[in-house]
Amino acid sequence: MTQVSPEMAPIHPYSAPLRALHWLTVVAIILVYGVTYLEDLFARDTPERALVWWFHISVGLSVLGFVALRLLFRLAGPLPPPSAALSRPVHLASVAVHVLLYVLLVATPLVGIYLAFLRGNEVTFFSLFTLPSPVAVDRTAARDVVEVHEWLANALVILALLHAAAALVHHFVFKDDVLRRMLPHR
Repeated sequence: MTQVSPEMAPIHPYSAPLRALHWLTVVAIILVYGVTYLEDLFARDTPERALVWWFHISVGLSVLGFVALRLLFRLAGPLPPPSAALSRPVHLASVAVHVLLYVLLVATPLVGIYLAFLRGNEVTFFSLFTLPSPVAVDRTAARDVVEVHEWLANALVILALLHAAAALVHHFVFKDDVLRRMLPHR
């Protein structure tokens, strides 16, 4: 029997909506994380600094929306079978990483929303709608919550980078279909 090389094995891609939402989430995470570094360029209580946080919060809410849609599409299925290139332990590790990524993709923005509310801020989504704060202002608690939000955000970015590195290793070293399943197809 002839063995098919990994690069010639059939690709079972994710659906177009799941692939699109995956890459939109990637871009949103880069933007929401990256824009925080602009904060120090502007003085406190300036319109420019407020714009940085308006954008950060709006894109953070986008992440929540993308994740909600991703979960709906995953539940509606069907999902492609696991890559034949993955051993059972590697597949289980992949599932664990994906679950943790989803947890962080939901928890990080939710904690960020709570942080904004503790600071007494409304949460707006690109000025299209605004969520008023349902909690009392508590700047002391906000100082603790900001640390939790930062830890979650850093964990999310680190895990996402490891996830991306693993996909690149599969693509360039193992030459299997792991990354190609999530790339745009014709």
